[in-house]
Amino acid sequence: MKIVITGAGGGHFYPLIAVIDRMRKEAFIQKIIPPEVFFFSDKPYDEKALFEMQIKFVAIPAGKLRLYPSFETVTDIFKTIWGCVTAVFKLYVVYPDAVFAKGGYASFPTLFAARLLSIPVVVHESDTVPGRTTKWAGRFASRVALSYEEAAPFYPKNKTAVTGQPIRDALLPPENYERIYGGKERPVILILGGSQGSQTVNDAMLRVIPELLLKYDIVHQVGTQNLAAMKEVTTSILKDNKFKEHYFIDGWIDVSIFYPKVDMVITRAGSAMFEMVLWQLPMLVIPISEKISRDQRSNAYAMAGRGVATVLEENNIAPSIVISEIARILDNKENYTKMSHLGVNKFESSRTAATTIARELIRIGLSHS
Repeated sequence: MKIVITGAGGGHFYPLIAVIDRMRKEAFIQKIIPPEVFFFSDKPYDEKALFEMQIKFVAIPAGKLRLYPSFETVTDIFKTIWGCVTAVFKLYVVYPDAVFAKGGYASFPTLFAARLLSIPVVVHESDTVPGRTTKWAGRFASRVALSYEEAAPFYPKNKTAVTGQPIRDALLPPENYERIYGGKERPVILILGGSQGSQTVNDAMLRVIPELLLKYDIVHQVGTQNLAAMKEVTTSILKDNKFKEHYFIDGWIDVSIFYPKVDMVITRAGSAMFEMVLWQLPMLVIPISEKISRDQRSNAYAMAGRGVATVLEENNIAPSIVISEIARILDNKENYTKMSHLGVNKFESSRTAATTIARELIRIGLSHS
């Protein structure tokens, strides 16, 4: 059996990896030959993960259609056309039994080729509002899996299921995990700005870190490209702060190490929120502006509507408001306990989402081969 996976960015890449990992485990259980897997995208994203998972990278040019004015959008149209031509030839050579797509601009050429070559497609949508690529692919996909039920009206009912978000085993809490309020003398705040770091979030945090350190410990992922500049600034503003040793900064951190050790997360509204909910971590969510991303604001308010997050928009992250919202979460046992436990049942399907999708891919792949 051959499987092609496609998508762009960490929010797409790692759920793809989670499903392939489960496919191989399911193949062992079902006593079938493990699938040969190919990753079709414009970039390998994480070469180490691809090597460890024995996934072959196939480069497919892809252009991005931006929501804001940019000359690159014009040039990227030609890149996408060339990507579609390239994908048709390369997909024909591989001719997989199924294509599993997470969406994003980099998946469009591969999905276009799959449709042209009549190869079965399974799509997963992580957002409340589907992206252009997954919405289009849902018309001809064999199956559509969703993380949020809010996205269901955009797809045909007879082939759509709310499976939850595929999560790698390393990022899942133990079975029957329960977070206890007040386990530490000083609560710990984890600040994440997405896989690349967020300058907007970093700048907002710089204005409140000195005051937050009076009561809380802080773990701050600033993005690899931002690390040097952020270290210089934080060293300066915390020079005389007696709690400066309680501030940990790095470009990228392994969240699987920190999820059990922190007490809340300040984050963007990406798919990692599902991991945080399962770890029963209350969230202060700062979604990307709708001018840049149409889905993050909707995702953030979907989480807030379920009681597991508080939302602060980019135009409303004054220091006093940030500090007040953090205190409202961490200094109130009743509110903290409510936020940390409300999402467990509502998002429990994400614990098994990768397995659910893997089994369906195997079924489709075997029937196609």
